[in-house]
Amino acid sequence: MFRMRESLKRLPWLFGRLVFGLIFLSVMLMAGCAEPVRQTIPRPIVAPPADPETIFGEATIGEGRSKEAAADIKVPNLPHDGPLTLEDCLNLAPKVSSSIDSADQGYVGAMWTRWRSITDFLPTVDTTYGVTHDEDPINALTGSGHDQWRWTTSVSQPVFTGGRNLANYLLSQLGLSTAEIRRVQAKEDLLLNVKQAFYGILASEKALAVAKTTVVNLSSHLNVAKNFFDVGMVPQNQVLQAEVELAKAQQEQTNRERDLTINKARMNILLRRAVDFPIKIKDELGHPRFPLGLDQCLLVGLKDNPEIQLGRVAVESGAKEVDVARSALYPQVNVNYNNTSMGQSGRVDDDNNWNVSATASFNVWNWGKSKADVENSKVRLNQAIDTLDGLENNIKLEVTTNYENLVSADRNIAVAQQAVASAAEDLRMVTERYQEQVATNTEVLDAQTRYSEAQYEYYSALYNYNLSWASLERSMGRRVTTTGLVDLPTNRPSFRVRDLNLP
Repeated sequence: MFRMRESLKRLPWLFGRLVFGLIFLSVMLMAGCAEPVRQTIPRPIVAPPADPETIFGEATIGEGRSKEAAADIKVPNLPHDGPLTLEDCLNLAPKVSSSIDSADQGYVGAMWTRWRSITDFLPTVDTTYGVTHDEDPINALTGSGHDQWRWTTSVSQPVFTGGRNLANYLLSQLGLSTAEIRRVQAKEDLLLNVKQAFYGILASEKALAVAKTTVVNLSSHLNVAKNFFDVGMVPQNQVLQAEVELAKAQQEQTNRERDLTINKARMNILLRRAVDFPIKIKDELGHPRFPLGLDQCLLVGLKDNPEIQLGRVAVESGAKEVDVARSALYPQVNVNYNNTSMGQSGRVDDDNNWNVSATASFNVWNWGKSKADVENSKVRLNQAIDTLDGLENNIKLEVTTNYENLVSADRNIAVAQQAVASAAEDLRMVTERYQEQVATNTEVLDAQTRYSEAQYEYYSALYNYNLSWASLERSMGRRVTTTGLVDLPTNRPSFRVRDLNLP
Protein backbone atom coordinates (compact mmCIF):
# COMPACT_ATOMS: atom_id res chain seq x y z
CA MET A 1 0.00 0.00 0.00
CA PHE A 2 2.88 2.34 0.78
CA ARG A 3 4.47 1.72 -2.65
CA MET A 4 1.16 2.41 -4.34
CA ARG A 5 0.92 5.74 -2.56
CA GLU A 6 4.46 6.59 -3.61
CA SER A 7 3.59 5.70 -7.20
CA LEU A 8 0.49 7.87 -7.08
CA LYS A 9 2.60 10.77 -5.83
CA ARG A 10 4.87 10.40 -8.88
CA LEU A 11 1.96 10.52 -11.32
CA PRO A 12 1.81 14.36 -11.56
CA TRP A 13 5.55 14.51 -12.18
CA LEU A 14 5.38 11.79 -14.82
CA PHE A 15 2.33 13.40 -16.41
CA GLY A 16 4.12 16.76 -16.59
CA ARG A 17 7.13 15.18 -18.26
CA LEU A 18 4.85 13.38 -20.72
CA VAL A 19 2.98 16.59 -21.61
CA PHE A 20 6.26 18.49 -22.10
CA GLY A 21 7.52 15.75 -24.40
CA LEU A 22 4.32 15.79 -26.46
CA ILE A 23 4.46 19.59 -26.80
CA PHE A 24 8.09 19.48 -27.90
CA LEU A 25 7.33 16.73 -30.43
CA SER A 26 4.36 18.69 -31.79
CA VAL A 27 6.43 21.83 -32.24
CA MET A 28 9.11 19.90 -34.12
CA LEU A 29 6.54 18.24 -36.38
CA MET A 30 4.85 21.56 -37.15
CA ALA A 31 8.20 23.14 -37.96
CA GLY A 32 8.98 20.32 -40.36
CA CYS A 33 5.57 20.42 -42.05
CA ALA A 34 5.21 24.18 -42.21
CA GLU A 35 4.83 25.85 -45.56
CA PRO A 36 8.29 26.68 -46.89
CA VAL A 37 8.91 30.42 -47.08
CA ARG A 38 12.02 32.48 -47.73
CA GLN A 39 13.68 33.05 -44.39
CA THR A 40 17.17 33.43 -43.02
CA ILE A 41 19.48 30.58 -44.03
CA PRO A 42 22.30 30.19 -41.49
CA ARG A 43 25.79 29.31 -42.61
CA PRO A 44 28.12 26.67 -41.24
CA ILE A 45 30.50 28.12 -38.69
CA VAL A 46 33.52 26.90 -40.65
CA ALA A 47 32.76 28.97 -43.77
CA PRO A 48 33.48 32.68 -44.21
CA PRO A 49 30.42 34.84 -44.81
CA ALA A 50 29.64 35.45 -48.48
CA ASP A 51 28.53 38.88 -49.55
CA PRO A 52 25.03 38.65 -51.00
CA GLU A 53 24.95 39.82 -54.60
CA THR A 54 21.23 39.68 -55.31
CA ILE A 55 18.04 41.04 -53.84
CA PHE A 56 16.80 37.48 -53.54
CA GLY A 57 20.14 36.62 -51.99
CA GLU A 58 19.62 39.29 -49.35
CA ALA A 59 16.17 37.87 -48.70
CA THR A 60 17.38 34.31 -48.25
CA ILE A 61 21.04 34.45 -47.29
CA GLY A 62 21.16 37.72 -45.43
CA GLU A 63 18.75 39.18 -42.92
CA GLY A 64 15.78 37.15 -44.17
CA ARG A 65 12.35 38.28 -45.28
CA SER A 66 8.89 36.80 -45.23
CA LYS A 67 7.17 35.66 -48.42
CA GLU A 68 5.19 38.90 -48.57
CA ALA A 69 8.32 41.01 -48.19
CA ALA A 70 10.11 39.01 -50.89
CA ALA A 71 7.16 39.63 -53.24
CA ASP A 72 7.46 43.38 -52.68
CA ILE A 73 11.10 43.54 -53.78
CA LYS A 74 11.68 46.64 -55.85
CA VAL A 75 14.21 47.21 -58.58
CA PRO A 76 17.13 49.32 -57.27
CA ASN A 77 17.24 52.91 -58.39
CA LEU A 78 19.66 53.77 -61.13
CA PRO A 79 22.31 56.43 -60.52
CA HIS A 80 20.78 58.57 -63.29
CA ASP A 81 17.46 59.08 -65.06
CA GLY A 82 18.78 59.05 -68.62
CA PRO A 83 18.90 56.18 -71.11
CA LEU A 84 20.31 52.90 -69.82
CA THR A 85 23.84 52.07 -70.83
CA LEU A 86 25.08 48.54 -71.25
CA GLU A 87 26.99 48.77 -67.96
CA ASP A 88 23.80 49.88 -66.19
CA CYS A 89 21.98 46.80 -67.43
CA LEU A 90 24.90 44.48 -66.64
CA ASN A 91 25.13 45.83 -63.09
CA LEU A 92 21.40 45.78 -62.43
CA ALA A 93 20.39 42.39 -63.85
CA PRO A 94 22.47 40.19 -61.45
CA LYS A 95 20.98 42.02 -58.46
CA VAL A 96 17.43 40.99 -59.32
CA SER A 97 17.91 37.63 -61.08
CA SER A 98 16.26 34.51 -59.69
CA SER A 99 18.83 32.34 -61.52
CA ILE A 100 21.62 34.05 -59.59
CA ASP A 101 19.69 33.49 -56.38
CA SER A 102 19.28 29.81 -57.22
CA ALA A 103 23.04 29.51 -57.72
CA ASP A 104 23.58 31.30 -54.38
CA GLN A 105 21.28 28.78 -52.70
CA GLY A 106 23.26 25.93 -54.23
CA TYR A 107 26.43 27.44 -52.79
CA VAL A 108 24.92 27.62 -49.29
CA GLY A 109 23.78 24.00 -49.64
CA ALA A 110 27.32 22.99 -50.61
CA MET A 111 28.64 24.77 -47.52
CA TRP A 112 26.34 22.69 -45.32
CA THR A 113 27.38 19.53 -47.16
CA ARG A 114 30.99 20.34 -46.34
CA TRP A 115 30.08 20.90 -42.69
CA ARG A 116 28.32 17.52 -42.67
CA SER A 117 31.50 15.84 -43.94
CA ILE A 118 33.50 17.56 -41.18
CA THR A 119 31.20 16.12 -38.51
CA ASP A 120 32.20 12.60 -39.60
CA PHE A 121 35.60 13.23 -37.97
CA LEU A 122 34.01 14.26 -34.66
CA PRO A 123 32.67 12.03 -31.88
CA THR A 124 28.96 11.26 -31.72
CA VAL A 125 27.02 11.29 -28.45
CA ASP A 126 23.82 9.32 -27.80
CA THR A 127 21.78 9.38 -24.61
CA THR A 128 18.63 7.60 -23.46
CA TYR A 129 16.59 8.23 -20.34
CA GLY A 130 13.58 6.14 -19.30
CA VAL A 131 11.70 4.28 -16.62
CA THR A 132 10.43 0.71 -16.44
CA HIS A 133 7.71 -0.36 -14.04
CA ASP A 134 7.89 -4.02 -12.99
CA GLU A 135 4.76 -5.49 -11.38
CA ASP A 136 5.20 -7.92 -8.47
CA PRO A 137 3.61 -11.19 -9.72
CA ILE A 138 2.97 -12.41 -6.19
CA ASN A 139 1.10 -9.30 -5.05
CA ALA A 140 -0.42 -8.41 -8.42
CA LEU A 141 -3.87 -7.78 -6.87
CA THR A 142 -2.46 -5.16 -4.57
CA GLY A 143 -0.75 -3.28 -7.43
CA SER A 144 2.64 -3.53 -5.80
CA GLY A 145 5.82 -3.31 -7.90
CA HIS A 146 8.86 -1.12 -8.40
CA ASP A 147 10.21 1.43 -10.89
CA GLN A 148 13.60 1.08 -12.51
CA TRP A 149 15.04 4.36 -13.90
CA ARG A 150 17.92 4.18 -16.36
CA TRP A 151 20.07 6.89 -17.97
CA THR A 152 22.57 5.74 -20.59
CA THR A 153 25.14 7.89 -22.40
CA SER A 154 27.35 6.65 -25.23
CA VAL A 155 30.22 8.43 -26.99
CA SER A 156 31.73 6.99 -30.17
CA GLN A 157 34.86 8.31 -31.89
CA PRO A 158 35.87 6.97 -35.31
CA VAL A 159 39.60 6.28 -35.43
CA PHE A 160 40.08 4.66 -38.84
CA THR A 161 37.52 4.41 -41.64
CA GLY A 162 39.70 3.29 -44.50
CA GLY A 163 40.01 6.86 -45.75
CA ARG A 164 36.25 7.26 -46.26
CA ASN A 165 35.85 10.34 -44.07
CA LEU A 166 38.82 12.11 -45.62
CA ALA A 167 37.65 11.29 -49.14
CA ASN A 168 34.14 12.52 -48.33
CA TYR A 169 35.55 15.78 -46.98
CA LEU A 170 37.68 16.35 -50.07
CA LEU A 171 34.65 15.47 -52.17
CA SER A 172 32.58 18.08 -50.34
CA GLN A 173 35.33 20.64 -50.94
CA LEU A 174 35.07 19.89 -54.64
CA GLY A 175 31.30 20.21 -54.33
CA LEU A 176 31.80 23.67 -52.89
CA SER A 177 34.06 24.54 -55.79
CA THR A 178 31.41 23.23 -58.18
CA ALA A 179 28.75 25.41 -56.55
CA GLU A 180 31.00 28.46 -56.83
CA ILE A 181 31.65 27.74 -60.51
CA ARG A 182 27.91 27.38 -61.09
CA ARG A 183 27.45 30.83 -59.59
CA VAL A 184 29.95 32.15 -62.13
CA GLN A 185 28.23 30.17 -64.87
CA ALA A 186 24.81 31.54 -63.98
CA LYS A 187 26.15 35.09 -63.97
CA GLU A 188 27.96 34.65 -67.30
CA ASP A 189 24.78 33.27 -68.88
CA LEU A 190 22.76 36.16 -67.49
CA LEU A 191 25.22 38.76 -68.76
CA LEU A 192 25.13 37.22 -72.24
CA ASN A 193 21.33 37.35 -72.22
CA VAL A 194 21.46 41.00 -71.18
CA LYS A 195 23.89 41.82 -73.98
CA GLN A 196 21.75 39.99 -76.51
CA ALA A 197 18.67 41.91 -75.39
CA PHE A 198 20.57 45.22 -75.32
CA TYR A 199 22.03 44.86 -78.80
CA GLY A 200 18.70 43.47 -80.01
CA ILE A 201 16.96 46.67 -78.93
CA LEU A 202 19.56 48.82 -80.69
CA ALA A 203 19.39 46.75 -83.88
CA SER A 204 15.58 46.88 -83.82
CA GLU A 205 15.65 50.65 -83.37
CA LYS A 206 18.02 51.02 -86.31
CA ALA A 207 15.89 48.74 -88.46
CA LEU A 208 12.75 50.63 -87.50
CA ALA A 209 14.40 53.93 -88.42
CA VAL A 210 15.31 52.49 -91.84
CA ALA A 211 11.76 51.22 -92.32
CA LYS A 212 10.32 54.64 -91.46
CA THR A 213 12.70 56.35 -93.87
CA THR A 214 11.69 53.92 -96.59
CA VAL A 215 8.02 54.69 -95.99
CA VAL A 216 8.69 58.42 -96.22
CA ASN A 217 10.71 58.04 -99.44
CA LEU A 218 8.12 55.81 -101.10
CA SER A 219 5.30 58.13 -100.02
CA SER A 220 7.15 61.03 -101.65
CA HIS A 221 7.69 58.98 -104.82
CA LEU A 222 4.02 58.01 -104.89
CA ASN A 223 3.03 61.68 -104.78
CA VAL A 224 5.36 62.44 -107.70
CA ALA A 225 3.95 59.53 -109.69
CA LYS A 226 0.38 60.70 -109.03
CA ASN A 227 1.24 64.20 -110.16
CA PHE A 228 2.78 62.87 -113.37
CA PHE A 229 -0.28 60.67 -113.94
CA ASP A 230 -2.67 63.57 -113.36
CA VAL A 231 -1.01 65.56 -116.16
CA GLY A 232 -0.84 62.52 -118.41
CA MET A 233 2.94 62.08 -118.35
CA VAL A 234 2.97 58.48 -117.02
CA PRO A 235 0.52 55.56 -117.19
CA GLN A 236 -1.56 54.52 -114.18
CA ASN A 237 0.37 51.27 -113.62
CA GLN A 238 3.33 53.31 -112.31
CA VAL A 239 1.09 54.75 -109.61
CA LEU A 240 -0.15 51.26 -108.77
CA GLN A 241 3.42 49.94 -108.56
CA ALA A 242 4.36 52.77 -106.18
CA GLU A 243 1.30 52.01 -104.00
CA VAL A 244 2.23 48.32 -103.78
CA GLU A 245 5.81 49.10 -102.77
CA LEU A 246 4.59 51.61 -100.18
CA ALA A 247 2.25 49.00 -98.71
CA LYS A 248 5.17 46.55 -98.41
CA ALA A 249 7.26 49.20 -96.67
CA GLN A 250 4.45 49.94 -94.21
CA GLN A 251 4.16 46.23 -93.40
CA GLU A 252 7.91 46.10 -92.88
CA GLN A 253 7.66 49.05 -90.49
CA THR A 254 4.95 47.26 -88.52
CA ASN A 255 7.14 44.15 -88.24
CA ARG A 256 10.11 46.21 -87.05
CA GLU A 257 7.94 47.87 -84.40
CA ARG A 258 6.90 44.42 -83.23
CA ASP A 259 10.53 43.26 -82.99
CA LEU A 260 11.45 46.34 -80.97
CA THR A 261 8.58 45.78 -78.55
CA ILE A 262 9.58 42.15 -78.04
CA ASN A 263 13.24 43.00 -77.42
CA LYS A 264 12.29 45.68 -74.91
CA ALA A 265 10.02 43.20 -73.14
CA ARG A 266 12.91 40.75 -72.99
CA MET A 267 15.15 43.35 -71.37
CA ASN A 268 12.43 44.34 -68.90
CA ILE A 269 12.03 40.71 -67.85
CA LEU A 270 15.78 40.40 -67.28
CA LEU A 271 15.60 43.55 -65.13
CA ARG A 272 12.47 42.24 -63.31
CA ARG A 273 10.24 45.01 -64.57
CA ALA A 274 6.83 44.97 -66.18
CA VAL A 275 7.07 43.80 -69.79
CA ASP A 276 5.61 47.08 -71.04
CA PHE A 277 7.78 49.27 -68.81
CA PRO A 278 9.11 52.26 -70.81
CA ILE A 279 12.78 51.70 -71.44
CA LYS A 280 15.36 53.78 -73.26
CA ILE A 281 18.71 52.43 -74.36
CA LYS A 282 21.81 54.48 -75.08
CA ASP A 283 23.17 53.85 -78.57
CA GLU A 284 26.32 51.77 -78.06
CA LEU A 285 26.22 49.75 -81.27
CA GLY A 286 29.82 50.60 -82.05
CA HIS A 287 32.73 49.02 -83.88
CA PRO A 288 35.73 48.87 -81.51
CA ARG A 289 38.76 46.83 -82.47
CA PHE A 290 38.98 43.38 -80.84
CA PRO A 291 42.45 43.17 -79.25
CA LEU A 292 43.03 39.38 -79.08
CA GLY A 293 43.98 36.74 -81.60
CA LEU A 294 42.41 33.31 -82.01
CA ASP A 295 45.27 31.46 -80.28
CA GLN A 296 45.00 33.64 -77.18
CA CYS A 297 41.21 33.25 -77.14
CA LEU A 298 41.58 29.46 -77.26
CA LEU A 299 44.06 29.45 -74.36
CA VAL A 300 41.83 31.65 -72.23
CA GLY A 301 38.72 29.62 -73.10
CA LEU A 302 40.34 26.31 -72.14
CA LYS A 303 41.43 27.85 -68.83
CA ASP A 304 38.56 30.05 -67.67
CA ASN A 305 35.42 28.72 -69.35
CA PRO A 306 33.01 27.65 -66.54
CA GLU A 307 31.98 24.44 -68.31
CA ILE A 308 35.62 23.38 -68.62
CA GLN A 309 36.18 24.13 -64.95
CA LEU A 310 33.11 22.08 -64.02
CA GLY A 311 34.44 19.20 -66.11
CA ARG A 312 37.79 19.27 -64.34
CA VAL A 313 36.14 19.33 -60.93
CA ALA A 314 33.95 16.41 -62.02
CA VAL A 315 37.11 14.41 -62.85
CA GLU A 316 38.63 15.18 -59.45
CA SER A 317 35.32 14.30 -57.76
CA GLY A 318 35.27 11.00 -59.63
CA ALA A 319 38.72 10.19 -58.28
CA LYS A 320 37.55 10.89 -54.72
CA GLU A 321 34.48 8.71 -55.23
CA VAL A 322 36.83 5.86 -56.08
CA ASP A 323 38.56 6.44 -52.73
CA VAL A 324 35.20 6.39 -50.94
CA ALA A 325 34.30 3.08 -52.55
CA ARG A 326 37.69 1.59 -51.67
CA SER A 327 37.23 2.43 -47.99
CA ALA A 328 34.87 -0.56 -47.72
CA LEU A 329 37.86 -2.84 -48.37
CA TYR A 330 39.52 -1.77 -45.08
CA PRO A 331 38.56 -2.38 -41.44
CA GLN A 332 36.70 0.25 -39.45
CA VAL A 333 38.06 1.15 -36.00
CA ASN A 334 36.05 3.03 -33.32
CA VAL A 335 36.59 3.95 -29.67
CA ASN A 336 33.42 3.88 -27.53
CA TYR A 337 32.60 5.18 -24.07
CA ASN A 338 29.42 4.07 -22.29
CA ASN A 339 28.00 5.31 -18.99
CA THR A 340 24.89 3.82 -17.37
CA SER A 341 23.17 5.20 -14.25
CA MET A 342 20.23 3.38 -12.60
CA GLY A 343 17.95 4.01 -9.66
CA GLN A 344 14.48 3.68 -8.27
CA SER A 345 13.85 7.43 -8.63
CA GLY A 346 14.22 9.95 -11.40
CA ARG A 347 17.61 10.99 -10.01
CA VAL A 348 19.12 7.62 -11.08
CA ASP A 349 21.70 7.88 -8.32
CA ASP A 350 21.53 4.32 -6.93
CA ASP A 351 24.05 2.69 -9.25
CA ASN A 352 26.54 3.89 -11.86
CA ASN A 353 28.95 2.08 -14.14
CA TRP A 354 30.95 2.93 -17.23
CA ASN A 355 33.30 1.33 -19.72
CA VAL A 356 35.61 2.21 -22.58
CA SER A 357 36.06 -0.10 -25.54
CA ALA A 358 37.90 -0.16 -28.83
CA THR A 359 36.30 -2.13 -31.65
CA ALA A 360 37.45 -3.06 -35.10
CA SER A 361 34.99 -4.34 -37.67
CA PHE A 362 35.82 -5.79 -41.06
CA ASN A 363 33.51 -7.12 -43.71
CA VAL A 364 35.29 -10.32 -44.66
CA TRP A 365 33.02 -11.41 -47.52
CA ASN A 366 30.05 -9.75 -49.22
CA TRP A 367 30.10 -11.60 -52.55
CA GLY A 368 32.12 -8.91 -54.28
CA LYS A 369 29.76 -6.02 -53.54
CA SER A 370 32.59 -3.70 -52.43
CA LYS A 371 34.66 -4.68 -55.47
CA ALA A 372 31.69 -3.91 -57.73
CA ASP A 373 31.26 -0.50 -56.11
CA VAL A 374 34.93 0.28 -56.73
CA GLU A 375 34.74 -0.76 -60.37
CA ASN A 376 31.55 1.23 -60.90
CA SER A 377 33.21 4.34 -59.45
CA LYS A 378 36.13 3.81 -61.86
CA VAL A 379 33.66 3.63 -64.75
CA ARG A 380 32.10 6.92 -63.69
CA LEU A 381 35.57 8.45 -63.42
CA ASN A 382 36.43 7.35 -66.95
CA GLN A 383 33.14 8.82 -68.16
CA ALA A 384 34.00 12.13 -66.49
CA ILE A 385 37.40 12.11 -68.24
CA ASP A 386 35.73 11.44 -71.60
CA THR A 387 33.20 14.19 -70.92
CA LEU A 388 36.00 16.63 -70.13
CA ASP A 389 37.72 15.73 -73.39
CA GLY A 390 34.49 16.38 -75.27
CA LEU A 391 34.00 19.68 -73.44
CA GLU A 392 37.47 20.84 -74.44
CA ASN A 393 36.75 20.07 -78.09
CA ASN A 394 33.37 21.81 -77.90
CA ILE A 395 34.93 24.90 -76.34
CA LYS A 396 37.60 24.99 -79.03
CA LEU A 397 34.89 24.86 -81.71
CA GLU A 398 32.72 27.41 -79.91
CA VAL A 399 35.57 29.89 -79.45
CA THR A 400 36.69 29.43 -83.05
CA THR A 401 33.15 29.88 -84.37
CA ASN A 402 32.51 33.05 -82.37
CA TYR A 403 35.91 34.45 -83.29
CA GLU A 404 35.39 33.82 -87.01
CA ASN A 405 31.91 35.34 -86.78
CA LEU A 406 33.51 38.39 -85.19
CA VAL A 407 36.13 38.65 -87.95
CA SER A 408 33.51 38.16 -90.65
CA ALA A 409 31.24 40.84 -89.18
CA ASP A 410 34.24 43.16 -88.87
CA ARG A 411 34.96 42.84 -92.58
CA ASN A 412 31.31 43.18 -93.53
CA ILE A 413 30.95 46.47 -91.65
CA ALA A 414 33.38 48.33 -93.93
CA VAL A 415 31.86 46.78 -97.05
CA ALA A 416 28.30 47.50 -95.92
CA GLN A 417 29.21 51.06 -95.01
CA GLN A 418 30.48 51.69 -98.53
CA ALA A 419 27.40 49.99 -99.96
CA VAL A 420 25.13 52.37 -98.03
CA ALA A 421 26.94 55.40 -99.45
CA SER A 422 26.76 54.02 -102.99
CA ALA A 423 23.08 53.06 -102.68
CA ALA A 424 22.20 56.50 -101.31
CA GLU A 425 23.91 58.23 -104.24
CA ASP A 426 22.25 55.81 -106.67
CA LEU A 427 18.82 56.57 -105.23
CA ARG A 428 19.44 60.32 -105.42
CA MET A 429 20.50 60.16 -109.05
CA VAL A 430 17.64 57.88 -110.14
CA THR A 431 15.07 60.04 -108.33
CA GLU A 432 16.33 63.18 -110.05
CA ARG A 433 16.32 61.46 -113.44
CA TYR A 434 12.77 60.23 -112.83
CA GLN A 435 11.64 63.75 -112.05
CA GLU A 436 13.17 64.74 -115.40
CA GLN A 437 11.39 61.75 -116.96
CA VAL A 438 14.61 60.18 -118.16
CA ALA A 439 14.34 57.22 -115.74
CA THR A 440 11.53 54.68 -115.27
CA ASN A 441 9.37 54.09 -112.23
CA THR A 442 10.88 50.62 -111.81
CA GLU A 443 14.37 52.05 -111.59
CA VAL A 444 13.31 54.32 -108.74
CA LEU A 445 11.64 51.49 -106.80
CA ASP A 446 14.63 49.21 -107.34
CA ALA A 447 17.02 51.92 -106.17
CA GLN A 448 14.93 52.46 -103.03
CA THR A 449 14.98 48.72 -102.33
CA ARG A 450 18.77 48.58 -102.74
CA TYR A 451 19.21 51.52 -100.40
CA SER A 452 17.00 49.99 -97.71
CA GLU A 453 18.72 46.62 -97.99
CA ALA A 454 22.16 48.24 -97.79
CA GLN A 455 21.16 50.01 -94.59
CA TYR A 456 19.77 46.78 -93.12
CA GLU A 457 22.97 44.95 -93.99
CA TYR A 458 25.10 47.65 -92.38
CA TYR A 459 23.21 47.63 -89.09
CA SER A 460 23.01 43.84 -89.19
CA ALA A 461 26.80 43.68 -89.51
CA LEU A 462 27.18 46.03 -86.53
CA TYR A 463 24.73 43.93 -84.50
CA ASN A 464 26.49 40.66 -85.43
CA TYR A 465 29.87 42.15 -84.54
CA ASN A 466 28.80 43.24 -81.06
CA LEU A 467 26.86 40.04 -80.45
CA SER A 468 29.79 37.88 -81.62
CA TRP A 469 32.03 39.82 -79.23
CA ALA A 470 29.64 39.06 -76.36
CA SER A 471 29.32 35.39 -77.36
CA LEU A 472 33.11 35.09 -77.59
CA GLU A 473 33.43 36.53 -74.09
CA ARG A 474 30.96 33.92 -72.83
CA SER A 475 32.80 31.03 -74.47
CA MET A 476 36.10 32.32 -73.07
CA GLY A 477 34.71 32.96 -69.59
CA ARG A 478 36.36 36.40 -69.52
CA ARG A 479 35.33 39.92 -70.43
CA VAL A 480 37.38 41.74 -73.06
CA THR A 481 37.83 45.47 -73.56
CA THR A 482 39.67 47.33 -76.29
CA THR A 483 42.78 47.21 -74.09
CA GLY A 484 42.67 43.45 -73.45
CA LEU A 485 41.32 40.95 -70.95
CA VAL A 486 39.52 42.16 -67.84
CA ASP A 487 41.00 40.76 -64.63
CA LEU A 488 38.96 38.12 -62.83
CA PRO A 489 37.31 39.10 -59.51
CA THR A 490 39.41 38.16 -56.52
CA ASN A 491 36.67 35.86 -55.19
CA ARG A 492 36.18 34.00 -58.46
CA PRO A 493 37.66 30.48 -58.63
CA SER A 494 40.17 29.73 -61.33
CA PHE A 495 41.30 26.16 -61.98
CA ARG A 496 44.27 24.92 -63.92
CA VAL A 497 44.86 21.54 -65.51
CA ARG A 498 46.28 19.26 -62.85
CA ASP A 499 48.24 16.05 -63.11
CA LEU A 500 45.80 13.79 -61.29
CA ASN A 501 46.89 10.44 -59.90
CA LEU A 502 43.94 8.61 -61.36
CA PRO A 503 43.36 4.90 -60.77
